[in-house]
Amino acid sequence: MKKIFFKSGLIALTALSIISCKKSSEHVEISKPLVIVGQTISDTTLPKLDANGNAIPLKGTMLAGKTYHIMSDVTINEGDTLYLQPGVKVLIHGDGKSPQTSPAFLVNGTLVSDGTKDAQNWFTVYETATVKKSDATYKDDAANDPAFKGYWGGFQCGANAQLLLLRWTHVEYTGGAWGANAADYGATPGDARFTIFMNSKGSTLGSLIVEDSWFYGAKDDGIRPNNVYMSLMRNTFTKMGATGGESVNIKDGVIGDMAYNFTYGIATNGLKTSGSTGKSCMVNIYNNTVVNCGFRQTKATRNGSINTETNAGGYIFNNIIVNCKAGLRISFHSEKGKPSDTLNTLYNNNLTAIGRGYPMGGAQQYMVFIEANQFTLKQSNDLNGYTNGPIAADGTNAGTNNPNDSLKYDPQFINYDMAAMSLGTNYRIYQIPAGADFHLKSSSPAIGAGVYAGGTGKNAIPVKPSAPLLTQYGIPMKVVKAGGTFGANITGPNKDLGAFPTDNTGNQHTY
Repeated sequence: MKKIFFKSGLIALTALSIISCKKSSEHVEISKPLVIVGQTISDTTLPKLDANGNAIPLKGTMLAGKTYHIMSDVTINEGDTLYLQPGVKVLIHGDGKSPQTSPAFLVNGTLVSDGTKDAQNWFTVYETATVKKSDATYKDDAANDPAFKGYWGGFQCGANAQLLLLRWTHVEYTGGAWGANAADYGATPGDARFTIFMNSKGSTLGSLIVEDSWFYGAKDDGIRPNNVYMSLMRNTFTKMGATGGESVNIKDGVIGDMAYNFTYGIATNGLKTSGSTGKSCMVNIYNNTVVNCGFRQTKATRNGSINTETNAGGYIFNNIIVNCKAGLRISFHSEKGKPSDTLNTLYNNNLTAIGRGYPMGGAQQYMVFIEANQFTLKQSNDLNGYTNGPIAADGTNAGTNNPNDSLKYDPQFINYDMAAMSLGTNYRIYQIPAGADFHLKSSSPAIGAGVYAGGTGKNAIPVKPSAPLLTQYGIPMKVVKAGGTFGANITGPNKDLGAFPTDNTGNQHTY
């Protein structure tokens, strides 16, 4: 019955498509019909309550142009779908003071937020006299910035969740604490909830697809998946993690791609992968741009920019790292992690630029191209000021960072002065400056420096026959469904480095 309604809804909307004829040119424009899944949701204060005062699980379609108010936890049952048409705004009434007053979306089935470039969707807090939003005046003040208050609980997926898909969607002010149901998600009451948590425990892995979306303000990690197929493409992450946490912290059992993401001012790492002993985490990390990350986390051997840890591997190519505490780390160890999966890791063609290679703004504040005594080596086509040292018996490398190479590898963004942003304590700023443009000037060394399909020489996508998982999955992996309303739009590696290549096929955001 549900399938019949869905089809009839599409037919009805197709019939109502707007057809306009211009007499002068006889040009016909046919608008794309809006998708409807199940019943439309006309009530704008949710969730509704049953006769006993219990919240009724939500399913169906949130309608374009409507604003919905979320007053308490929303549950999507297994087998059900909550679908948001383009142009939906969801305001969560939370204050972050307790689990009961920090509503979350508990996704046991499917949630799809189908925003578009011209009609974006929003999940943000409902602002009141006591629940204030952040603004551009907060640049390096994590203790007071409302971005880190954790007003609501984000998207928490159950063990059998099938799909969480966010497309052209803004997600803001997450991190509300776990309550009594924390154990169901492997957490402890009082812990900050991640913006997105997904951990499949059934025989079929769920899919996590996040593309062209914005994440602003989180108390801890942003995206934290386990045991899923994944595609994270062309997103922006700002103000993630108060004193610790990554924008993306991928755990064991995750297979997929992470590309064209822009991370700015993240507490620990911009992008991180970490499996578990005996269980792989295989994620390709390519064409990302990571700026000003790692300075709010003061613990050693954890923070930097792009980090792989325990049994994690994948292709890591075409990334730009600027003014971060440390460049790419293929970990031998970190405070929490164990060695990366070096057999199934292949990396090269990454640019790392630092403003100054000596202490800044306090005894703990350094920038280095590569952290010594890890597995990371400067590769043949890398652009950074690191000199490889002797490789120890355990495979680590005691190389050196040349402070005289500071500023040498400036990627030359169109409107972002790397040198100026390393002065004083500017490297700690976590608010993207208004009007910043991270596309590349025509003189940038990052242009033409990447690997891509069809490339030759230094631009050829390399192979590593001895690595079974790299051979099995390739780059991109494309393990999630592609295309259509419920699939991903996957962009492969580009000939240019970073998230904003000159052919404009990458990240589409402006700041």
